[in-house]
Order: sequence, then structure tokens, then C-alpha cells
Amino acid sequence: MTETNYEERYRGEGLSPESAHSLSVWIMILFWLFIPNTIASILSNERIITSQDLLIVGNIISFIASIAYGLILLKISSKEEKYRIAGYCFLVTSVADVFKLILIAASGASEDGGGFLALGFIISLVSLIAGLIGTNSEFTGHSNVLQGVDDELSEKWLRLWKWYIGSLIAMLCSIILVYVIGMLLIICAVVVIFIVSIMKIVYIYQTSKALDEYNKRLRSEV
Repeated sequence: MTETNYEERYRGEGLSPESAHSLSVWIMILFWLFIPNTIASILSNERIITSQDLLIVGNIISFIASIAYGLILLKISSKEEKYRIAGYCFLVTSVADVFKLILIAASGASEDGGGFLALGFIISLVSLIAGLIGTNSEFTGHSNVLQGVDDELSEKWLRLWKWYIGSLIAMLCSIILVYVIGMLLIICAVVVIFIVSIMKIVYIYQTSKALDEYNKRLRSEV
């Protein structure tokens, strides 16, 4: 049967074998990209890393991984529109990483860091907003493509988003509360963000495998 006939047959129940196989392959690549991206997010975090050299390395890795991640999301956006929004947002955060690299280098060579600090705040804010929209779109996209394939895993992606946004709110609160409770919130938020990142890695892998098995199951039924 053609892909069109498969899509008509399984409409509302999942994907065609060809679509499931394609998504499985590309999402597995996302899995391998997200691992260095997670490491880079730690190395490029000014609240955790104080070494300027490590911050530069972290931002370089983050830039390369984010560009590749965003392009792959755009590649698979023909299967799910939410991936397109996520892809563009990852590219925006990649551009923000480049500007942060320039600012880190420039602030190290300049005695007046006030202007760099203000510009860095604006860039970080843009990156944060793009990251929020992109993460929400990616998680929703994964959830959507898994509907009719693995409904339980589909729901897990939506729950993971709530964990993610909760950890960011805790981080923002910790910035406002600068005393002891603030430090505790920072530690808790960093731990939760790390857990969410690990869970995302697991879910990406499981999503790829679920789509691959769904593809095989559909083909065996023909």
C-alpha cells in the first residue's frame, strides 16, 4: 500500500510506517545531540562555572549542538508543525550563544563591564524566552506524534514540561531571594533541571524506539 493509503487507514491512530521510521531515525539523532548539549548548558552557566575559559568552551559546544538540533527539528517539521517552531527557537538560542561568546571575550578585555552586563542581560532574556517557547513546542511535538503510538509516553512528555517550567520558576525566585533561602532554591532548581534533562534524554530515546517498533508493527500487519 502507498504511504497515502496508510495515512488514511491509520488516521487518528498514529503514523504511517514511512513517517514513523523517518521520525525514529531523526529523533535518535536528537538523542545523541542532546547529551553534549546538556553538558554544554552546565559549562555555559555563569552561576555554576566561574572560569572564563570553561564558559567559552560551553558556549561553543552549545552553539554547535543547538544549531544541529534546530536544523533536525526543522527537518522533521513536515511530520509535526510544533517541531518547526521548536527548530526556529533553537536557532535563535544559537545566535544568542554567539553573542554571549563575543560579550565574554569583550568583557575580559575591557575595564568597563557595565555596558556588557546590560547587553548580556537582554541577550539572556531573549534566549530564555526562545528557549521556553522552543522547549514547549518540542515537548508538545513529541507528545503529538506519539498519540496512537504510545499514549503513556505521550503524556509523560506533557508532564515533563510542567517539571521543566517549575524548575525555571524556582530558579527565577532564587534570583530574587538572594539570601540563604535563595541559595537553597538555586541548588534545588539546578538539581531539578538536571533531572529533567536526564529524563528528556530517556524520553527521546524511548520516543525513537516506540516509533521504530510502531513502524515494524504496521509493516507486519500488511
